[in-house]
Amino acid sequence: MRDSRARTLVRLTFANPASLVYLGLVAAAALPVVFASATADSSFAAVWLLLITAPTSMLLLLPDFADGNSGLATAYFFAALTLSALLHSFLLGLIYRALRGIPARQAHTTT
Repeated sequence: MRDSRARTLVRLTFANPASLVYLGLVAAAALPVVFASATADSSFAAVWLLLITAPTSMLLLLPDFADGNSGLATAYFFAALTLSALLHSFLLGLIYRALRGIPARQAHTTT
């Protein structure tokens, strides 16, 4: 039974120790953002999340599509952080596979 491309993508992103540790750090850094409304000063709640997901998050956050604190700006901010965290997790999975010496499965061709 061969793995599909989607399954390989999920395995590289979520099913290795390097990616799991990174995603755990991202989740821990997201906790202050989640509970920011309960505190009096929440201005620096997302700083660690931005630093952990940099440099990709910085590139994705360059365009400013919405002004102010609108729902669209907030949704774009969190979508950019999520996408950059998943991209970094995938790249860590590729590096982990390369360092472990696990070869990528190649298509078997018949002649």
